[in-house]
Amino acid sequence: MEQETTNNEILSAINKFATSVDNRFDTVDKRFDGIDNRLDGIELEIRQIRVEIKQIWNKLEEIEQRLKKISQTSKEDVDAISGDVLDLRHRVEFLEKQVKKFQNA
Repeated sequence: MEQETTNNEILSAINKFATSVDNRFDTVDKRFDGIDNRLDGIELEIRQIRVEIKQIWNKLEEIEQRLKKISQTSKEDVDAISGDVLDLRHRVEFLEKQVKKFQNA
C-alpha cells in the first residue's frame, strides 16, 4: 500500500520547514545584534583611548617645551657665571701681581 501525500501535508511540511528556518535566522540575527553592540562598545573605547593618547602627546609636548626653557635658562646662567668667574680670575691675577710688586719693593 502506497502512501499518497496530500497537498495539505506538503504545505504543512513546507510551513514547518520555513518556520524552522525563520527561527534559526532570528537566533542568528540576535547573535549579530549582540556582536554589533559589543563592536559599538569597542569602537567607543578605541575613541576614548585615542583621545587619551592625544592628551598624553600634548602633555609630552608641554614637558619638552618646559625642558627646552629650563635648558636655555641653565645655559644662560652658566654663561653668565662663567663670565663672572673669568672677570674674578683676572682681578685675582691683577691683585696677585700688585702684591708681588709690594713684596719686592
